Amino acid sequence: MILYLGKISKEFNSKYNYDGQLGLKVTEESIELRVWAPEADSVSVNIYESGDISDNAISITIPMDYQEKGVFLARIDKSCMGRFYTYMVNRNGEATEACDPYAKAVGVNGDRAAIIDLKATNPKGWENDTNPNASLPANERVIYEAHVRDLTKSDSSNVKHKGLFKGVTESAAEDSKIGLNYIADLGVTHIQFLPIYDFGSVDEKNPGFNWGYDPKNYFAVEGSYSTDPYNPIARITELKEMIMACHNKGLSVVMDVVLNHVFDAKSFCFNKIVPGYFSRIDSNGIYSNGSFCGNDTASERYMVSKYIVDNILYWAKEYHIDGFRFDLVGLIDVDTINELIEKVHAIRPDVIFHGEGWELPTVMTAVKPLATQMNADKTPELAYFDDVIRNLLRGDNFHPTEKGYCNGAKSMKSLLKTCLMGKRYYTSNCNQLINYVSCHDDYTLYDKFKVAGADLADDILYKQCMLAAGICFISKGTPLILNGEEFARTKVDEEGNIVSNSYNSSDFVNAIDWNVLKDAKKQEMIKYYKSLIVFKRNYANVKFEGFKDGIDDESLLINGSLGDKRIVILINPENKEISYNLSEGTYNTIVCSDSKLVSKQYEGSVTVPSVGFMVLEEN
Repeated sequence: MILYLGKISKEFNSKYNYDGQLGLKVTEESIELRVWAPEADSVSVNIYESGDISDNAISITIPMDYQEKGVFLARIDKSCMGRFYTYMVNRNGEATEACDPYAKAVGVNGDRAAIIDLKATNPKGWENDTNPNASLPANERVIYEAHVRDLTKSDSSNVKHKGLFKGVTESAAEDSKIGLNYIADLGVTHIQFLPIYDFGSVDEKNPGFNWGYDPKNYFAVEGSYSTDPYNPIARITELKEMIMACHNKGLSVVMDVVLNHVFDAKSFCFNKIVPGYFSRIDSNGIYSNGSFCGNDTASERYMVSKYIVDNILYWAKEYHIDGFRFDLVGLIDVDTINELIEKVHAIRPDVIFHGEGWELPTVMTAVKPLATQMNADKTPELAYFDDVIRNLLRGDNFHPTEKGYCNGAKSMKSLLKTCLMGKRYYTSNCNQLINYVSCHDDYTLYDKFKVAGADLADDILYKQCMLAAGICFISKGTPLILNGEEFARTKVDEEGNIVSNSYNSSDFVNAIDWNVLKDAKKQEMIKYYKSLIVFKRNYANVKFEGFKDGIDDESLLINGSLGDKRIVILINPENKEISYNLSEGTYNTIVCSDSKLVSKQYEGSVTVPSVGFMVLEEN
C-alpha cells in the first residue's frame, strides 16, 4: 500500500513535521527508541538475540507510546544492550516489520538494528583524530577516488585482510608500498571512497563485488568490508581505524553518499514505516526514475529533508568525515543541500561538498529548485563535477569512439581556453569546479583512448593520458583522479574485453594489481602525476596572462606568472614536435610529460614533444 502520492497537504505538515531526535538514544539510566510513523495505529519493538533474519526468534515485544507529531517512544531496559531490534508497525489491520531508518549499527545484511553504545566503537586515539587538511583552499586540493575492496583485494597487496577496511589500514604499515602509503606518497590531499554506508547489493554472508550505489541503511556501515559482518561493533571500529590511518598519512577522507535513490524503494525501511513518503511517486502510483535506479528520493518533503541533514551531520561528527561527494545531486533540492552544508559548517567549517549536478527527468512532489549545474549560483558552497572538461579532453562519454582534444579532435581551442580559465556556462566560480578526466563511472582514461584509437601503441595512449591529466591539473578548479589513472589503469575481463561499467564486475576486473609498480613506463607516468600534484599545490595561484596559438595546428602556449616569476605552459596534442619562441630569460622545466626533458633549461625557444605537455618557470 502506498499512502503518499504527489503533494503533502499543509495540514499534514503542520500536524506531523517533527524536529527532534529519532532512532536509538542510550542514556545512563535507560535505552530510548523513537520512530516517526504518523499513519500508524500502533507501533511495537521486537527485540532479538540475533541480527540475522534467518533466526526469527523474538526475545520480547515492547509496545511503544505515542508522543507527538507522529512519533512513538519506547524505553527499554539496559539489559537489552548488545541485542537487535526492529519496529512492528500496525496500520489498518496490517502489521509491517522494518529496521529503524536511523539505525546506526546493524546486524548482518542490515535487516535488524543493533543496540550498542557508540562510545564502545572508538579506537585508541580517536578523540585526537582530526582533518589533516582543514585549512586547505579549494584550488590546492587534489582528490583521489578509490574503492575499499579494489585497494587490497589483489594478492599483490600482500596485506592480511584483503578487500576490507582493515586491509586498507594495514596498507599504511611502515613496510608497505601500496594502498595508503602509495597514495600519500603521490601527494594528493583527499581520498574519496566509493560508498561505505550499508548497501543492499552485496550479501554480507558471502561478499562479492559491487560499487555500493544501493543504499539500505544510511546511518550504518557496510558489513562486507568488515572482518565480522555479524558483529555490529566490528564494522564501525574498523572503519574508524581506516579513517584514522588516512588522517595519519595526511589524507582527508571524502565519503560518497547516494541521497538520490535507495536500493529498493518498496522494501526501504522508511517507506515500510510510512509507505511512499520517502520516494517520489506520481498520481498513478508510479515511482519516479530520474536516477535510472528505480526510484528518486523526495528530498523536498520535510521529514525526508530532515533525514538527509541528520545523516550528513552524523557522519561528519561520529566518523570525522572531511567531505561528501553526492551522487546525482541534481535530484536533491537546493534547500536541503544548503541546510545540510550550513549545519555541518556550523560545527566543522573544514568539511567540503561536491556532487554530480546533471539535469535528470524526475517527478517533483513540490515545486523547488534542484541542485543542478544550472542552479550552481543557488548552492555557492557546493562544487560540481565538470563534464565539460572531461568530454573536451577525452571525447563524449556516451560515444566511446568519439575523440577529444587530446587524441585528435580539431577546432576545440576556444573551449579549451575557457576551461583553463575556470569559466563554464553554469558558473564563473572556479571553486565550484571538480575537474576530472576519469572517475569510477564509464571507461578509465586509458581505456577511453584505447577504444577511440584501437590501432595505437601504448606509448601514444600513455602520452594522450598524460596530456589530458596535465590540462586537467593546470585548469582552475579542483582536480580529481581515479585510483590507477596515474599508471594507465585498465579494466579488462577474463576474455580480454574492456569493461566500461564495472559496478558489479569481478575482482579480476576491478582489483588493483600493484605489480604495475614494477613497470618502468608506469613509474614514469606516476612521477609525472606527482609533478602535476606538486604544481597544483605550489602554483595554484598562477595567473594566466595570455594565450599564443600554434600556427596551423592545435597547440597552445600560455603565458602566466606567479609573483614576479614568469610561468610558461605548453600544450601540444599533435603527433609532431612543435617549437615556440620564449620571452627573454632562461627557463627551467618543472613539469614535462617526457621524462627525458625534466629539469632541462631553455632560452630563446622551446620544442614541445609530440602529444606533449610542459610547464616552464623563469629562473
